[in-house]
Amino acid sequence: MQKNRVMLVADDIDVNRASFRAMFEGEYEVLEAGDGNETLKILEERKVDIVILDMCMPVKSGKQVLKQMKADPKLLDIPVIVKTVIGEERELEMLEMGADDFIFSPCEPEVVKKRVSNIMTRYETLAERLESQRHLSTVREHLLFQVARTVRTDVAVIEECYREMTGQRTENKSVGLEDMYRHLEHIRELTDSVLDGQIVGAGESVCDTFQISDVVAELTSECRTICTEMGIEVTVQEGEIFCEYLVGDVRRLKQIWARLLKKAYINARPGCRIFTGYREVRTGEDELELELAVQGSIDGGEDYPLIKSLVELLHGTMCVEVQEDAQILCRVFLPFRIGKAIGQPKSFAGLKTLLLDDNELSRDYHAAVLARLGLPVDVVQNGADAVAYLRRAASKGNAYDLCFVNWYMQGGEPFIRSVRENFPKGSLTICCSTNEKELVECQMLAAGVDCVVERPIYQEGMYRFLTELCRQESGKNGTGSEKI
Repeated sequence: MQKNRVMLVADDIDVNRASFRAMFEGEYEVLEAGDGNETLKILEERKVDIVILDMCMPVKSGKQVLKQMKADPKLLDIPVIVKTVIGEERELEMLEMGADDFIFSPCEPEVVKKRVSNIMTRYETLAERLESQRHLSTVREHLLFQVARTVRTDVAVIEECYREMTGQRTENKSVGLEDMYRHLEHIRELTDSVLDGQIVGAGESVCDTFQISDVVAELTSECRTICTEMGIEVTVQEGEIFCEYLVGDVRRLKQIWARLLKKAYINARPGCRIFTGYREVRTGEDELELELAVQGSIDGGEDYPLIKSLVELLHGTMCVEVQEDAQILCRVFLPFRIGKAIGQPKSFAGLKTLLLDDNELSRDYHAAVLARLGLPVDVVQNGADAVAYLRRAASKGNAYDLCFVNWYMQGGEPFIRSVRENFPKGSLTICCSTNEKELVECQMLAAGVDCVVERPIYQEGMYRFLTELCRQESGKNGTGSEKI
């Protein structure tokens, strides 16, 4: 862990402060205070992420410090762990004053570290959500303003067309029915987008696992079909793709790219050419930036602020450049997390595995077999926990490769059907074990199981099964059953 967080240890006993410093100096910059006034002085001068506060200090007690912190808007949100030997009544009083947790003397180091870790995780997660909400609120406000301004322009054109048709035209410029229809169509598209939630979403964090090649194929196929009818040539340039599976909001990605392509061909003349391309740029261990480019003989128009707002919803950036030949090049940069990498040979020991079984005996046995083979395996005993594990891993770009399920467990078949709806074939291999393979194999496959194996799965058989599984092509795991 990088040492970029600050902890303040407030305790009047030197050996206690030294003890906390030894516990946390590898993870935090540890500041020390020997009394209440010194504690408050440090809090005023430094940005502190968490405070360990002894209740019994000179000058100002821990209770006085805590009360003053929770009354100060600048210090209110700093988590505080109270160190004390007090009883339950005093503990309740401190909680009511705003303390987040307690540690008691003498302190077990591992317990203290776990309490600090839990509180920091909770606070940091909340801070990230609040920041995301503030960002989304700002973007939505700007986007709705752009939608309203665009619609007002459309309405003005339609109004002028009406005046011309009724002999009330006030401008020399002629506005025909074709112009009116085009602006009506634009209003309809904007209205549908808002009502369907395509522009202003509910604000939830969308984390889909998807293949960029599928997105490209879908969008370019539709674009080529339209452009062929219009007599427009389309060039698609594929950049270097080292991570085929990405994690993020694929719905808005498609929406942004499709809107840019539409702007490129909607006003193009027959014989013109439009260009689109993409590439990935690694930005971190588990992150990358997807760069999209669309170029054509198109005008800027008022749609660009709307598209830019969509980009900002994904925490991306967008730039529009006018080329020497009067063409416009739009470039969009969107951050995504990394899913599965292309071209990396995978041994079965690298398969991230989830084992789901409500039978303790078989669960422990199969977990031991997988562990002996070196697989990273997580074990759960009910479907709700399994779904939570799968979703959490997928949202972090570290999805499970393999899920072993006991077909006979309570709710086993409904669980498999539910998981398959959210994790299509190719993204997660579901393996079911059974003692009656011939009787239930067809039912298993119909439910969405990829591989059917006979129980019990001994270590040698497990090794052969996993080795064979890893030989299959990426994205085609388990299209049939495997007998072991």
